[in-house]
This record gives sequence, C-alpha cells and structure tokens, in this order.
Amino acid sequence: MGNAFFLILTFAYVSAVLAISHVASRSDLAVYSLSFWQYLVYALAFLLRSISLEDFKQDAFLLKTISLLALGYVLLQTGLNPASLIVMAIGFGLNISAVSALGPNRTYYGVELGRMPVERIHRFPYSLIPHPMLIGNMLAYGALLIDSDFRIDWWPLAIFHVTLNLTILLMEAYGGQSRFHGILWSFICLISASLLFLICFTKIWHFAIATALVNLFFGGVLVRRYAGRRAT
Repeated sequence: MGNAFFLILTFAYVSAVLAISHVASRSDLAVYSLSFWQYLVYALAFLLRSISLEDFKQDAFLLKTISLLALGYVLLQTGLNPASLIVMAIGFGLNISAVSALGPNRTYYGVELGRMPVERIHRFPYSLIPHPMLIGNMLAYGALLIDSDFRIDWWPLAIFHVTLNLTILLMEAYGGQSRFHGILWSFICLISASLLFLICFTKIWHFAIATALVNLFFGGVLVRRYAGRRAT
C-alpha cells in the first residue's frame, strides 16, 4: 500500500467518523474513535518489524497528531486547571527530552526495524529513569484526572491513554519480534475495542455500529499495511 493511498484512506476514515459523530450529535464518538490508533501502529511496528522506518515515522506522527487534536478539542470544552497543566507539561517535557536524547530514528524503533545499530543511551532523562518517553506520557495523560471538569465526563479517555502507554512500555521491556503475536494481539484489541465501544454507546446503537464498522475497516487497513511489507 503506497503512502499516498494510505493518506487518502486515513483522510476518508477521519471524515467518515466525524460525519457520523456530527449526525449523531455525539462528539465523544469521534474523540474515542480517533484517539488511540498510534498505539496499534507502535505495537505492529515493534512486533512485526515489516514496515520501513520512514513509513512508520510518517504513520506514527500522523496518528499521534490526530489523537492530540481530539484531546485538544476535549480540553477546549472542559478547560484545564493550573495544577493539571503543570503536571501535564512536566510529563510531555519528559517525553520531548527523551526524544531529543534518542533522536527521531531511534525513537521510532530504528534499531528494531534494522536501520540503526544497538546503542545504550546514557543522556538525560535515560540517566534518571528507564522508558522516560512512555512514563512521561503516562504522567501527562494522568494529569488530566486532576481536573474535576475533565474527570466528570472524560475520565475514560485519560485512563485508556495511561493504560495503553503502560502496555507499550511492557511490550518494549519484555516483548520481542513475533509475527504471530503481532497479528493475534492486533485483532484481539480491535475486536475488544469494538465490543467495548458498542457497550458504551448502546443508547445510540445504530450510530455506534456504523462507527465500529468504520473503525474495524481502518484497523484492518493498518494491520495489512504493517504485516505485508518488509523493512528497507
């Protein structure tokens, strides 16, 4: 699958989700649909190691941007108290410093995808804690729960982000290349997420089904993209 075609499919997917959300008058349909795809591509890249480094970097940046835009929309509705903002800034600051220490290629599994030599990084923040990028993310997303306005309506969003960052951390710490586990994990996650989605939106079940089907299609596109190519 070429990059241009994938970008077109991503745009079509986002447009479809936004359209269903608009018709349903439920912005949370779109927020929860668009917020977590970057974790799937991290897992697919790490476990399958079939995508090229350049394509993975493009996909991860694109999907993370979409996720942050969804989060930004939520924060515009809820606001953010100073304590939450300070802790979030510390978390994302830790993430950014980790990216600076690693460099973009190592950040996006350059070693695992065969493009970078193995090297132990001792610069801050790796001199202080292991996995500072993911720990920083967990701190930043967890900070959202400090804000009572956010917590009332959107606490699952923060919990899912923290949990998925922890999952990726454990994968990086204890996992390894495995095509079988990559495909199996991906489809288990897609099916489980779809069922949870339908349970959470039972009051608007027809819109939930439509959105879940669109999500499953896009998830299948991602699995096919990452399973069908060899890193170069």
